[in-house]
Amino acid sequence: MRLLRAELDKLRRPLTWAVTGAAIVFCVLLAAGGAHNAMASTGGPAGVHGAAAVAGQLSPVAAGAEAAGLLASLPGALAIALLAGGHIGGEWSGRTMKNVLTQHGRRWPVLAAKLASLWLAGVAVLAACWLALAAAGPVLSWLDHLPAPHQTLPQAVSLAVSQVGRALLVLAVFATIGLLGAMLTRNTIGTMAATAGILVAMLLAASWPGLGRWSPATWVQSWMRFPAGFASVTFLPANFWSRFISASGAAPGPLSGLAGLLGLLAGCLAVTGWVFSRADVTG
Repeated sequence: MRLLRAELDKLRRPLTWAVTGAAIVFCVLLAAGGAHNAMASTGGPAGVHGAAAVAGQLSPVAAGAEAAGLLASLPGALAIALLAGGHIGGEWSGRTMKNVLTQHGRRWPVLAAKLASLWLAGVAVLAACWLALAAAGPVLSWLDHLPAPHQTLPQAVSLAVSQVGRALLVLAVFATIGLLGAMLTRNTIGTMAATAGILVAMLLAASWPGLGRWSPATWVQSWMRFPAGFASVTFLPANFWSRFISASGAAPGPLSGLAGLLGLLAGCLAVTGWVFSRADVTG
């Protein structure tokens, strides 16, 4: 716990607040755009129904599903890449890694603390986005004169809890990839570039014929239940993941996505641990 507390203290830096603030602004702007578009399309029964659905997603509870969709897709992946660069890659650039290992000796606890702190930072960004949407959602619904939502409170709770719970695993995968990028490049900019590059490569691999169904990007899509080729997990444009994945062919189910993500998590951890155990930190 002392190691984890120390790593969390290191995250109290301007970059962390900047990433969180950017995610909040982005999330609220997307919600504002979704509310405005819903208001503009209320010309018929289908439009009214869609507007009511958007109003439901802007409710304080169900907004958690939108925040989860954002953080479990490309914006969340890029946020983790930035945090990994500043938090873990910065240890190499600042030549402070050897001081950490001098104090604690064993490398695995240090690695685990860094991974846990990076994951918790991602969870904190998700929570901040949820709170921002919970505050802004009802105001946006009022400003755009959206109809009363058809969604009940139990339905909103179920949707939010389900999507947030699924996003926690995706954030852990993103954090592990960020940790791997830091161990391979050993500098701030390299970590950001490598992490973002790996995650974008995952999306590109999903479009390859015959490979897309089994790519990590498709596992994320399946686990989060993002519809292929659709703009959002719900009615707001929060999901910037499956819109980059071809809609052709049936994606594997959530259990296959879960198995794939767990295997990817284990594989990245194994490679990261092997690299870190042989890294020279005396320089």
